Amino acid sequence: PNNNRALMRASFAFALTWIISCSAEFLAGVGIADVTGPAAEVVMMGYADQDQRVTGIHMRLHARAFIFVHPESDKRMVYVAVDTWAATESLIQGLERRLLGELPGLYSRHNVIIGPSHTHMGPAGISPYYLYQISSFGYVKQSTKALIDGMTEAVKMAHNNIRPATVTLGHGFVDNTTVPGCPMPHCASRNRSPTAYLENPAEERAKYSSNLDYDMDLIKIVDAKSGEPMGTMNWFSVHATSMKSTSGLISGDNKGYAEYAFEKAINGPSSVRPAGRGPFVAGFGAGAAGDISPNTEGSWCEVTGKSCETAQSVCYDHHGKPKNSHCLAWGPAGQNIIESTKIIGERQYLAARHIFDKTNQSIGHGIDFRTRYVDMTQYSFKYEDGRGGRTCPPAMSTTFAAGTTDGPSHVDEFGQNMTPTNGFLRFLGHLISLPPEEAKRCHAPKDILLYTGRMKTPYDYMPSKMAFQLLRLGNLIIAGVPGGEFTTMAGRRTAKVIKKALLDKGVVSADTRVVINNCASGYAGYVTTIEEYQHQRYEGGSTAYGPHTHGAMTNILREMAEEMAEGKVYRWPGAQPRIPTEQQMMEGQTDVVADDPPIGGKFGDVKSDVWPHYYPGATAQAVIWGAHPRNNLRRNSSFVSVWRLKEDGKTWHMVADDNDWELRFEWKRVGISASTVTITWDIPEDCPEGSYSLQYNGEAKHLSRIIKISGHSRTFLVSKTRPGRPYDSESSVSE
Repeated sequence: PNNNRALMRASFAFALTWIISCSAEFLAGVGIADVTGPAAEVVMMGYADQDQRVTGIHMRLHARAFIFVHPESDKRMVYVAVDTWAATESLIQGLERRLLGELPGLYSRHNVIIGPSHTHMGPAGISPYYLYQISSFGYVKQSTKALIDGMTEAVKMAHNNIRPATVTLGHGFVDNTTVPGCPMPHCASRNRSPTAYLENPAEERAKYSSNLDYDMDLIKIVDAKSGEPMGTMNWFSVHATSMKSTSGLISGDNKGYAEYAFEKAINGPSSVRPAGRGPFVAGFGAGAAGDISPNTEGSWCEVTGKSCETAQSVCYDHHGKPKNSHCLAWGPAGQNIIESTKIIGERQYLAARHIFDKTNQSIGHGIDFRTRYVDMTQYSFKYEDGRGGRTCPPAMSTTFAAGTTDGPSHVDEFGQNMTPTNGFLRFLGHLISLPPEEAKRCHAPKDILLYTGRMKTPYDYMPSKMAFQLLRLGNLIIAGVPGGEFTTMAGRRTAKVIKKALLDKGVVSADTRVVINNCASGYAGYVTTIEEYQHQRYEGGSTAYGPHTHGAMTNILREMAEEMAEGKVYRWPGAQPRIPTEQQMMEGQTDVVADDPPIGGKFGDVKSDVWPHYYPGATAQAVIWGAHPRNNLRRNSSFVSVWRLKEDGKTWHMVADDNDWELRFEWKRVGISASTVTITWDIPEDCPEGSYSLQYNGEAKHLSRIIKISGHSRTFLVSKTRPGRPYDSESSVSE
């Protein structure tokens, strides 16, 4: 009888699941995994600053996978939101190889899109093109492998979690309607090239309320059986550049904080469920943010305090010499970049949560996807008015060498808008790359510094062939754009064309949303409108394939949308770009030679300990003799953590680790082969009273073998009763 009852319960459960899956529009699964690369001595990617080397971890980086399956057709698509600079061709092809091998026949680059957060605070060396390897001295295998491994794990986790789901589509704004009291017009973003935006036609600009987009598009995924939230994914146009190149700590930047805050709100505090492990997963993606900065206070001259939000974005020293390095943009907390990161991240989280809580509109029906590979060096097309356009072999201008107000290049001989420029440095660039007159005419008015289309040693500096992706999930269209970074108006124009192609055929409804997903299908600089290109700010100077780059890419995506609308494929998608193998690329990072303990001591010894007593809001810090973090990346684990003694007085429980905002891990080389690890814990205001300890775990390469090492601080008390001495962030370390 018991067996019969058990069989009946199992049969009922199966039948119920089958009924739900039949009634659910989609099946869905979510997953999350750690992609944090080498945490020391590797140059960071984004600011191209060789002096910005990784010195530790503020927040670990993650891949968050979202799988959607249409139960009737079994068509499926995968969105992988990942904390990295760009979805480079190395990452795309590497992930595809893994998925074809481990989940054969289900996932390929045709139905998988990698959506990077575009953080500039991750390890470099992940692109197969040499222009983007120069700052890191080549390809970095550890950086790339960590990302591919983590993305694969996230997709497999999502695949194993597929279940009937209710998927809804929400839309709102990141402004004071979703973030109470948010200062307008720059709640969480600001156009960093307003003079270029003004080059767009006045009648077109008049259709929009601002030179930036406040829009946030959001997917909400709920378990159809239990009603529990599974995950969410959203897109909002802002750069992840709140953190500056002055920091060496790995971080997901403002979008990483927003993801952390949302997941913590649903999953609970790290003391209940460690951060970065799910089960609820929140991804924050990048829209058309090419000219959009999180530094909402604008750009200012470092010395004079005057605004430098001009066409050139330079300041002048007392000799009258231009200095792009003196013109810096700052976030809402000024020069406190960590606090600015948190504020901008918090505002994105609050807006997303507001939209998430209110959305109840079905995302619609069906899944579809298209992929095309196009040689962008000589693509000819016609604009809607009949004018012809043609792209050029890639080239970067002198304004590219100036950098942006988010991160100036510090090569003061160059400024944006082509003025001022250094004739001798331009000559050197021409001597290296030899741009012919035809290239100069094709790229005009760009002042070519590097004709990268001709630079092939040691291998291609920039891509010739680029991949385009178009995915449809009901009434949400995601365009994975390979040019890199579409500006606001470029994104608006392209989204409008894609939507019209699908709407005209009745495939989607009038309330369909189109997301231009920057940096999602390869990377090759920026994409401006043809009018913005004439102004040659940084974004225009970094539009690699000439003034018709945007027109060409929009035409390609329009053709793909028309094919999707008709359910046909008229053009052969082509073959994916050929890239050098790991063996063919220059490795930018040497192996760790050896780790040694301090003279007269051992690994794990405490060099500087915590104070015995703190209050919530104070900062505790300990310095421990450790080893090089590149011996073991400790993905899905941690280097440092905070432990609390339970009430039984015997058992310790982890309350925070590398994944948490309030805990920082910093590494420093001492002498030739010794290392110190600094653990800094900003004690939360709501921290429960009790006894705590700071813990370090790592691996050392000692006597030619890898050994596990560890160390911890003394036990200290956290209480709301303030001690006699105010142990704050200025007095938190005991020698």
